[in-house]
Amino acid sequence: MGHDKDFEDIRPYNDGEVHEVISRLLQNPGLYKVLQFVYPDWTDEDVRKAVGEIETVSDFQSKIAYPAMRILIDRTVSELSFSGLENIEKDHVYLFISNHRDIILDSTILNVVLFENSYGTIQTAIGSNLLSSDIVTDLTKLNKNFVVKRNTGARAFYENSMLLSSYIRHTIGGNRSSIWIAQREGRTKDGLDKTQPGLLKMLSINCDKAMRECFRDLKVTPVAISYEHDPCDVLKIPELKAISRDEKYEKAPGEDFNSIITGLTGNKGRVHISVGTTIDHELDALADFPNVNDKLRMLGEFIDQQIYKNYKLWPTNYMAYDILHGTNENKAFYDGGDPEAFKNKMKKRLHEVGLDTEEDFDRLVRMYANPVRKHLSVCK
Repeated sequence: MGHDKDFEDIRPYNDGEVHEVISRLLQNPGLYKVLQFVYPDWTDEDVRKAVGEIETVSDFQSKIAYPAMRILIDRTVSELSFSGLENIEKDHVYLFISNHRDIILDSTILNVVLFENSYGTIQTAIGSNLLSSDIVTDLTKLNKNFVVKRNTGARAFYENSMLLSSYIRHTIGGNRSSIWIAQREGRTKDGLDKTQPGLLKMLSINCDKAMRECFRDLKVTPVAISYEHDPCDVLKIPELKAISRDEKYEKAPGEDFNSIITGLTGNKGRVHISVGTTIDHELDALADFPNVNDKLRMLGEFIDQQIYKNYKLWPTNYMAYDILHGTNENKAFYDGGDPEAFKNKMKKRLHEVGLDTEEDFDRLVRMYANPVRKHLSVCK
């Protein structure tokens, strides 16, 4: 395995397929709804003209995807900042492993920052469970998304892991494109960003070198994204409660779609994205661990430590931390914020979705406070 034809089911579209995909999209009424949501003044003819001019994947990203995402960011983000671009080279490719807070925006914002600073765009992983329709599949695969197959049986899971691992190694090793992948399956709900060992195991599953060399080939580079306000914060509480009670959480019909729309359109305040340093040097330490699971655990810690350290803490995080601990020791970081007003706002948001218990409030406070705790753990 390792040729382009092996990855037909999961790879993004290529330039040779764009004409057919564009023709198909122009016949789908959903395309007009999507673009007219972003551009309310556009007529159907405006959509046909703009989309009909697309001939390559690069055209689609620069003329359709990027402007649309930039508009949505400008509507819902008061300030977008970034750091760490000096850690990467424009002519190199990387495997960006990122914390995961928003279904769509985490990778989108990184792509926007890279594009605006002349680093090009990256391929991004998207779960098959999110490809709810033909138009969603076409738009995402035109935008350099590759598919991570979800909700399969044990045998299919192993085979899909092999395929995904091969695809990532093939793409990075062939200097084709940088890749973004989340550090875990599903968003972090409690604010405790932690890399799943299973992800790292997947990345090394078909590499016959020493583990440190397998990951050195991938140019693993941690990325931390932080939102001052998470539009989906209260929507995450029911799942957190179910997990705490060892109950299986069943998503309601349309729940993922609702989270996507809420994340895209809800107020996020300030947002910061930080690109860390490639973990080449740290990988040498893996030689000291004879056990594979210990190597994976240590590798996860290398990634997590950079994410905790580089995570931008906002007044919402500091106020939540002090509310949780009954102190005001971080008052200098409130930036004029009022903890009492913040507390009342959180309770109001919870009430709006029928979550009125002390447990609900405590979980929401901890969601914002936990990044401070993890940041302090690596920045003593």
